[in-house]
Amino acid sequence: RRTPYEYVLGVRLEKPGDKSKFTQHDSDNDGLWTSMYGAAECFAYAASKDPQAKERANKAMRAIKFLSEVTQGGEHPAPYGFPARTILPIDGRNPNDHDDRENDLRTKERDPLWKAIEPRWPVSADGKWYWKTDTSSDELDGHYFFYGIYYDLVAETDEEKATIREVVARVTDHLIEHNFQLVDHDGKPTRWGRFTPDELNRDLKFSTGLRGLNSLSMLSYLKVAAHVTGDEKYQQAYEMLINDEQYAANALVAKRQMGLGTGNQSDDEMAFMAYYGL
Repeated sequence: RRTPYEYVLGVRLEKPGDKSKFTQHDSDNDGLWTSMYGAAECFAYAASKDPQAKERANKAMRAIKFLSEVTQGGEHPAPYGFPARTILPIDGRNPNDHDDRENDLRTKERDPLWKAIEPRWPVSADGKWYWKTDTSSDELDGHYFFYGIYYDLVAETDEEKATIREVVARVTDHLIEHNFQLVDHDGKPTRWGRFTPDELNRDLKFSTGLRGLNSLSMLSYLKVAAHVTGDEKYQQAYEMLINDEQYAANALVAKRQMGLGTGNQSDDEMAFMAYYGL
C-alpha cells in the first residue's frame, strides 16, 4: 500500500521470493488496482461482517475519492470531477523530469494516438502532490465497479452513503457535461476516456476498436450513478444512449477478436466489471 491513502499495487523484490527488501512504485493503474482490492474487501465484509474488512474498504474508497479531488485547483486545474490516474508525493522525485514534452513527442512518432500533454504530472493546489493526467477508461471501469459494490455492501451510515453519492455524482457529471468524455487539464479528451457517440458511432478512427467496450462501459457508469444517487438524470442519459445512439446494440459486441494472438485480456477484465454494474 503506497502513500497515506494506501493505493494498492505490486512491489519490486530485490531477490525473488525474499520479501524482506522491496521497492514501491506508482503505476498508471493505481486507481484500478485499488478499486478492485476495495471491491474484494466489500465482498469480504458482506460475507463475514469483519470490521477490518470494512475499514479496508473504507480506506480504499477514501483513496479513490481523493483522485477526483487532487486535480482541482493549482496551476493546471482539471475540469471539476476529473479523476487522476495516481499521485506521487512532492518531496520525492519529480516525475516530469522523465515524462516531459520531448518524451511525449518521441512516443507520438511511434504511436499517432498517443496524447501529448504538458505537464503530465501537475502539482496539487496544496503543493503536496503530483497527480497524473490522461486517465483511462480502465481506471473508470474499476472505479464504478467499486462504487456500486461499496454502496450496496459497505455504506451503512448516512455519512458513508453521502460520501459515495458525492464522488459518483461529480465524476458522472463531468462525463455528461463533456459529451461523455474524460476531459483533462488541457481541455482535450484523454486518449482512452472517449465514450461520446460522435466518436464511437461516427468516427472510424475511434469506433473500430472502442465502440463496443466503451459503449458498454458508459452504460454501466450511468446505471451505477442512477442506482447510487437516485437522480433521474442519469437514467435519462442511459436511456438516451440506448434509444438514440444504439449503445445497447454496440455493447452486444463488447470485444472484437481478430484472430489468434490478438486478444487483450485487460479488455475481458474491463468488460466483466462493466457487466457487473449493469
